[in-house]
Amino acid sequence: MVHGRRAFSRVVLVACATAAFGCVSPTLPLPPPETPVITVGSAPGRYVLAGSKGAALPDAFLIAINESPSLERSKRVSGTQAESDGAWRMEIYASPGDVIDLSQERSDQRSTSLSIRIPR
Repeated sequence: MVHGRRAFSRVVLVACATAAFGCVSPTLPLPPPETPVITVGSAPGRYVLAGSKGAALPDAFLIAINESPSLERSKRVSGTQAESDGAWRMEIYASPGDVIDLSQERSDQRSTSLSIRIPR
């Protein structure tokens, strides 16, 4: 009977330690979205960024930031939400040579930025 209690105590101790370690281990950060396809937009000074199926996490919010000082502040940030298959599309204000920082968010996590350059 004593051996059974000891074995049970060890199992409980290992289970508690495993659960505690799982709670403090860091979660993996979100990956940045895949590099989008860049095409000319619907008007001068606009470009379309698009990712096909799997280019982003399902239903993630994608944020594009253009920090070009020649662009009005109100036109520097654009965003959209990915489809359930990870495909997405957004139109942004930009000029050839501008660098766009693209990231994705889901729940309370945000990926690192992917920097892309608008082609000349």
